[in-house]
Amino acid sequence: MKILLIQCPTSHLGAGEKVYPVGLARLSTLVPPKDEKCCLDMNLSPDPWPVLKETVLGFKPQVVALSFRNIDPLAGHQTSYLSSLATTAAMVRRLAPTARILAGGPAFSMFARRLMAEIPEIDAGLVGEGERVFSHLIAANFDPAAIDGLVYRADGEIKQNPEGAAIDLNTLPWPDTTTFAPGAYGGRNAYVAAMGIEGKRGCDLACGYCLYPFLGGRRFRLRAPERIVDEMQRLKEEHGIGLFHFTDPVVNRPKNHFIALCDHLRQRKLDVAWTGFFREDDLDDRTAGLAREAGLAAIYFSADALTEHGLALLQKRMGIEEILAAARVTARHKILTVQHVLVNLPGEDRSAHFEEARANLERLLTIHAPAANLGAWYSTRCVCTPRRL
Repeated sequence: MKILLIQCPTSHLGAGEKVYPVGLARLSTLVPPKDEKCCLDMNLSPDPWPVLKETVLGFKPQVVALSFRNIDPLAGHQTSYLSSLATTAAMVRRLAPTARILAGGPAFSMFARRLMAEIPEIDAGLVGEGERVFSHLIAANFDPAAIDGLVYRADGEIKQNPEGAAIDLNTLPWPDTTTFAPGAYGGRNAYVAAMGIEGKRGCDLACGYCLYPFLGGRRFRLRAPERIVDEMQRLKEEHGIGLFHFTDPVVNRPKNHFIALCDHLRQRKLDVAWTGFFREDDLDDRTAGLAREAGLAAIYFSADALTEHGLALLQKRMGIEEILAAARVTARHKILTVQHVLVNLPGEDRSAHFEEARANLERLLTIHAPAANLGAWYSTRCVCTPRRL
């Protein structure tokens, strides 16, 4: 079989921010040696459409796997990447009319049935993790009804199989750094590290807006700290990667796993830096100090509200005092800190909640000012339409 792996556009084309497709690179490792494979990350080209055309016509794939990572961007940009997936699928179908077109990735998993309905060129798509079933997806004797988590077309309908058991994260394949070369992603980003590293999947929290429990499960599935550090060491030694971003929903939870990870990083002395999203009420001086010694470069907080009303509405299970306490910890340890907040939440009004949020923002700025460690503040405005009863 001839397998073409494509990372669909999920960043502003021509933008400096590039993210290594670690999920698709892991799947690339699972392509059998007897098969021929080719890869294309469309995010690496300012204008990827001619490159896509040239790749499909030149390689003549029998199977095309489209990875669709996110619906919309971060860092204040407002756009949708849905048209990028639709255009990619339409071009592939036009250029390779007999190819089997597959789709997957976090963004696809969230809206699988709708995307299948709206993009008829996609033959089948996967909801959830691909590592366990990918070899079946690309096999010559493809049987959609027998593949866990698959959404597919049959008898004029869109059908969906139940998801199978979650994988053991200690069995994750290494990223295929030959097919997807890490060197193409370095030295450009201003917002986030280009190379992701996985420490866990799933989340035991239940924040009202978050899809991590849907995507990865409602409990943490932990990867052994030594396996995490092994991968970081290999990427450092073989490809010179010196900065990583943990893709975990919450990198410092559960605390014992995080401490073990920091201990392994300190013992290896890899001379690498890393970032990740942290939970405020799980951060204290001990873990912050260990993390700094282990290479922590920046903490991303996602409190997502600066009022008690907002925190309760979003089911954050913490209060303003925990947010302020975490800010004091990062200030004491002079850790670069990035804050993310939602504004205009349902039920908020100017006379009460806006002033409360403003006052708490001033408190945070006062905490960070002496250490000058607040690197960025991102606020996202919620647009809410009242429901008619």
